[in-house]
Amino acid sequence: MSYNLANLQTMSDEMSFELISKAVLQTSVMDYAQIRSGLKFGTTTINLLDADIAVADRACGWNAAGNLTYSQVDIDMQEKQTKQALCPTDLRDYYLASRLSASADATEIPFEEVTANLFVEKIRNWNENYLGSEILGDVTVANGAISSGQTTASIASTIVADVMDLIDAVPSSVLDRDDLGVIMAPSYYNMLRRALISQNLFHFNPADTNSNTQLVMPGTDFTVIKSSGFSASATYPAVTGDSFVAGPLKDIVVGVGLEDDFDSLNIFYSADNDEVRVMGAWRIGLGIVDVTKFAKNGTL
Repeated sequence: MSYNLANLQTMSDEMSFELISKAVLQTSVMDYAQIRSGLKFGTTTINLLDADIAVADRACGWNAAGNLTYSQVDIDMQEKQTKQALCPTDLRDYYLASRLSASADATEIPFEEVTANLFVEKIRNWNENYLGSEILGDVTVANGAISSGQTTASIASTIVADVMDLIDAVPSSVLDRDDLGVIMAPSYYNMLRRALISQNLFHFNPADTNSNTQLVMPGTDFTVIKSSGFSASATYPAVTGDSFVAGPLKDIVVGVGLEDDFDSLNIFYSADNDEVRVMGAWRIGLGIVDVTKFAKNGTL
């Protein structure tokens, strides 16, 4: 059995939006952030509206009080791409018998669905890391975030207290919201989960409303989320991996395109180059509504 990629261009036109949407939108951070689609390259200003009402005893007359507050958050939209050229003949020594045709025609390659899904996963992971680095670049004590006072990296015996101190540092003005959360690197997420189990197994059941990507911090309204974007990486050396951020997650605004042909993932046979080509293109950006509504674990 073999896969003929000569007809794949038609299939990719039908599926490209679904594939790139999955790659761009299915990240841990995006599950909780506010998404704004249809944004173009460059700086996009998102208008925000809030209200401050004044309540008084009922009386005749018109004593106006309170106001509507208009504000803005800028999102620096970036255009990203990934391109690769695949030569089907490179696989003949490995897959001739089971997957490739005996024909010399090089328009066939095995596992086109697996290849497409692999690119989706790689783009998704890149976006998660990008968003994490942007959050940590914006939500800093220097920019107005509240410090939890933590100045040394968490260990198993301190991480529960460190996270609780971080939650306690979140301004009281947002504690009635239903989108409160803590974001941390996977290594610390696993450390926290193990510490919760070891400290009080009876009251903390990791199977209750929890998963391998998020858990509810016992005794709080905060959902703890693990994000690879908070891990140290060669791509983003400024990310140390020790930083935790807590606050109203809907105040993290993620901008995407996904409403035009620029956001696409295509796999097609290039006859002039006699190779299969993979090309993905997308837009992404991030802005924080109000950094002062967030807390961060000290100078980490």
